[in-house]
Amino acid sequence: MYHDIRLEAPGISGGAEHFTISRDTFAAQLDQIIAAGLDGCSIERAIDQSDGTVVGISFDDGDAGQYLHAFPELTARNMTATFFITTDWVGKPGYVRWDQLREMLSAGMSIESHTRSHPFLSELDGPAVDDELAGAKAILDEQLDQDTTMLAFPGGDPPSRQNQDCIARAGYTVVATSRWGSNHDEARTEPLRYVKRCTIRGAPTLQYFNRILAGDPRVRMQRYTRETALRTLRAALGRSRYARLRAIFLDKLR
Repeated sequence: MYHDIRLEAPGISGGAEHFTISRDTFAAQLDQIIAAGLDGCSIERAIDQSDGTVVGISFDDGDAGQYLHAFPELTARNMTATFFITTDWVGKPGYVRWDQLREMLSAGMSIESHTRSHPFLSELDGPAVDDELAGAKAILDEQLDQDTTMLAFPGGDPPSRQNQDCIARAGYTVVATSRWGSNHDEARTEPLRYVKRCTIRGAPTLQYFNRILAGDPRVRMQRYTRETALRTLRAALGRSRYARLRAIFLDKLR
């Protein structure tokens, strides 16, 4: 799971740039997927072809660099990917435009939902969650002439338990989470399929990237331990307060 791709990656940041990687790093990772004998593809195809020969590639938010830098690198290798778009951000400075999304869609990319305005869903009531989820789907369906069926939670934050039914009610059948891991051994559940993803940031060594591709259980355990600790901290502080404190801390490391 990627975010923005730029010609040069920024330094340490507490903002959205925390997950930005360089185009050269991204290209090297795509080449490593090929060297590993795997086919990089959209999440949809990865679900349909769950035989260990494919790796699903996805992007969150809809940053401009996804069109300017990631899209050309993918098409140059005959790869596809799933792009989760925050619809209120389309056309704003630093983000993709609708004509660019249509071009990507026509080239085989998958364009899916990342809500309307990128809120922490757990902090919203039922009507607000409905608006974020159903509203984003309606906009994507209209603008791209499609049936949008996939959703990625902003910040990996799902709706509260009492609002979980909003997801299926809005028309989604697949949810891309921020939980680390592989999906080859996951059974499809109805009405929703939850997909784990491995967040890529910075410039991991190609050796470490290969361990991710291989589903190395030691990497998964390390990430699971870290995620468990962070989930506990987020629950104690509250999602928004945790995000603010994390940003302040990372910015002071610059």
